[in-house]
Amino acid sequence: MNAVGGTGAAQFRAAYASALGDYLRDPSERSLRVGYELGREAVSRQLSVLDLAVAHQEASLPALVGASGPTETQHVTRAAGDFFLESLSSFEMVQRGFREAREAALLERRQTEMARQLSTFLTDASLALDTSDSLEEMLLLVAEQARELVGADCCVATVAVENQPRIAEAASHSQADGRWTGFIQWLDLMAIYRRIRLSGGSVRIAGEQLARLPPFRTAASDRPLQGWLAASLTALDGSELGAIQLFDKHGGFTADDEAALVHLAQMASAAVERARLYQERS
Repeated sequence: MNAVGGTGAAQFRAAYASALGDYLRDPSERSLRVGYELGREAVSRQLSVLDLAVAHQEASLPALVGASGPTETQHVTRAAGDFFLESLSSFEMVQRGFREAREAALLERRQTEMARQLSTFLTDASLALDTSDSLEEMLLLVAEQARELVGADCCVATVAVENQPRIAEAASHSQADGRWTGFIQWLDLMAIYRRIRLSGGSVRIAGEQLARLPPFRTAASDRPLQGWLAASLTALDGSELGAIQLFDKHGGFTADDEAALVHLAQMASAAVERARLYQERS
């Protein structure tokens, strides 16, 4: 940020004083629009709210001193305030846009790094050396990463074979909420796998619709769900390997969340299949 007395701030104050003077002489939409643009310019000059306030104070004072009486003073004060609010509103809007863009970029960078690290882990050949331990370890990492990546309250990753829906399972959720443990135990995984398959390999449903779905009626009896996002774990030949499920996210799950989970499920599927192939050959 520039200091209040810096060159950029001084130039801005001069421009602001000129524009405010024009508006006080001709309080039109056109002259008010200049105040809006000055707010945007303040952001581009990396000025602060303090710089904007100082510019307004310095520009308003001569007009107030030159007012002929209380009525004109009131008129000048009100008009100058309108001009300042117009500048301030655009300043805040642009600043908020910059913050949101920066936060989105940081989040995307973090998610990309997480996906890269997970991809490196899942392609590690050592995962196939000890099927039972490494599979549980891999599923737990997938569950933790998926939950953090999407911002969900709970994630469950399961591996199935034929009519056995839970040959391996891992879950990630807040330890402060013990209801998740019971909820996970009551999940009707066979019905869930079928639902995901019928939806094309991934599914995203809002909370108010979940209570009516058979797979969740028992599991969600004491825990109303806010949302569900799931993706199948699928072998190269199309056979089912299990699923990754996410539950409850503030603001709801998005299409981007679904795309991220599908990508994660594809990586996890390859690791699970590799482990199973090793087991069959050993």
